[in-house]
Amino acid sequence: MNIYFFSKHLFITTLSGMMLFSFIYSESFTQELQKPEQPVHPQLKTDIDIIEYDTIVQYSNTTRRIKVANKGNAPLQVYNVRSSSGVTVPSWPRQQIEPGEEAYIQVRYNSSSPGPINRKIIIHSNSPENTKIIKIRGYVIPAVK
Repeated sequence: MNIYFFSKHLFITTLSGMMLFSFIYSESFTQELQKPEQPVHPQLKTDIDIIEYDTIVQYSNTTRRIKVANKGNAPLQVYNVRSSSGVTVPSWPRQQIEPGEEAYIQVRYNSSSPGPINRKIIIHSNSPENTKIIKIRGYVIPAVK
């Protein structure tokens, strides 16, 4: 009876240990196979952070284009583009920009007043940062009469 009890106890202990080892091994193996999920969101990137006019002549053409790209993994929506005084934003993409795609924002500075240019454009979107600021710098010299 003593041997029977010892054999049964040894068998149960060995079986329990094997089951525990098997469970732990399978859990760690499953965790290694599962990749962490990437967050799904758009990412607004522009080709420039500063529009540098340098020195321009009064009343000259000051239209520039800013390339806006979606580097994220969800559609990007530009909700609004605001500007400080003297800057006009006649067009920006109203449709969604798909991941990997690009669009353009057109900007024009009113160069009718001579002097320094220190303005900004604020792009509002659904990217995690929500806003992107583009600075505008330069100097307007008076036109020759």
